[in-house]
Amino acid sequence: MTRPRIAGVVLLAMGVVALIATFAIPSTRYGWSITGPRFAPLLASIALILLALAFLLRTWWRPDRGWAEHVHAELSATHWPTPGLLLVLLIAYLLLLEPLGYALATTIFVWLAAWLLGSDRPVRDVTVGLALGVVAGIVFGEWLNVQLPTGPWGV
Repeated sequence: MTRPRIAGVVLLAMGVVALIATFAIPSTRYGWSITGPRFAPLLASIALILLALAFLLRTWWRPDRGWAEHVHAELSATHWPTPGLLLVLLIAYLLLLEPLGYALATTIFVWLAAWLLGSDRPVRDVTVGLALGVVAGIVFGEWLNVQLPTGPWGV
């Protein structure tokens, strides 16, 4: 039961770091406000801290041995190159976001992520990625007034 406790401590540390970083976010122009830019990160970091504490408590109080055996079996059956390649793909997506623009980078990311996860329908995957990229770009740009990278095509 050591690994779950290590994971719980790591999650707790991430929550504390996120909470501290939340207070580095500048608040509204007119001082403190509950609905300012700190609100969502504050809720997320508090939720992470509470869930990590609950997880840690569960590892000491009535640990689930059957669940641990199931996790061990799944761990040995996991094909580890797939999550590794997804991580590489995510980093590439972040690096290509500015030069290609949000819509094109998202289309490529969704297509390749679906392919890595075993999809055998590339036309559908590209269509979903393109629709997601364009619709999210419009929603963020027009409705939420958040400008996403447009790339060389201005889309």
